[in-house]
Amino acid sequence: MRTKQRRLIPTKHLQSAAFGGDLLKNSNAKNKRPFSPRAAIHVVMRTRSAFSLLKRGRRARIAQVVAVHARRQLVHVHRFANAGNHLHFLVECREQERFQNFLRAVSGAVALMVKREETATRTAESFWLQRPWTRLVAASGRAFTAVWRYVDLNEIEGGAWGITRREAQAIQYGDLGPPRPWLRR
Repeated sequence: MRTKQRRLIPTKHLQSAAFGGDLLKNSNAKNKRPFSPRAAIHVVMRTRSAFSLLKRGRRARIAQVVAVHARRQLVHVHRFANAGNHLHFLVECREQERFQNFLRAVSGAVALMVKREETATRTAESFWLQRPWTRLVAASGRAFTAVWRYVDLNEIEGGAWGITRREAQAIQYGDLGPPRPWLRR
């Protein structure tokens, strides 16, 4: 049986399709979160406290929460990275409602899990620093590959304490640095 090939979205339509995070820090949303069933979505969720997502072996439990809710909401997670104070996702979803349910469920479950384990010192303030930031990315091509590598880079940085961005890039690219198409090696 042949699978139906997806039509890709031209990247010129996706340039301004970002929502949340610092863009809505001091106000309420005036428009809907951009969504396309044929595009991948880069999502970033930031916490208030540094390394709160890595304490006491939370990395595996958070990955399990993400996997359970992705399966439940039919969201395909291409890449996931826990960087300590923020989470990165590269996901695809066919229905906007399911994607929003996924964001709600993951943010609530992670916040509840961490707040249960923490002492009651920060009960008054919210766990998340800002709304989840999302950006549409063409489902293949350079933009998709760039976000894929960026999420992987954040996973490397989050996996080792005190590692710099340059050291993470050296690990990721095998001490050769990022690929440069204009240079021949």
